[in-house]
Amino acid sequence: MGRPAHRRTGSHAVPSPPPHQGAVRAVRAVGVYFAGCAVLNAVHTVRTAPRFLAWLRDSAWSPPHRRLPEALGPAAPAVVLGAACFQAVVGYHLLRGRRVPGALRWAQAWVLGLVPALPWPYWVPNALSAVAFEAVRRRTVRFRAD
Repeated sequence: MGRPAHRRTGSHAVPSPPPHQGAVRAVRAVGVYFAGCAVLNAVHTVRTAPRFLAWLRDSAWSPPHRRLPEALGPAAPAVVLGAACFQAVVGYHLLRGRRVPGALRWAQAWVLGLVPALPWPYWVPNALSAVAFEAVRRRTVRFRAD
């Protein structure tokens, strides 16, 4: 192999980061996002869980997504804590760099699963983030194969 690529910054040559470094940062960013959501849900949303599930029920544009929050209403705090645990596990795996492709698939499933339960425009970031998670997953799989 040749010499490492360098880029110029001012008068000093700085080694370029390895090509997979961007993928590692993207995975960590998704991990921080999921870990942060887990903390937010465990600390704040659990206190408003019945109202939150009622909002999901009233906002859903898919009939099954209307019935599910209604059925889970009596156990609302447990449902929110369960969601926080799921988000924490996904965040943990991404931050530790463990099972990254699978954890990114679970992240995609999570955000896409919420789309029918969210009103406009709240579902748009979820749909877009699923596309972004797939792009990150493909980069990590490509660099692991190299």
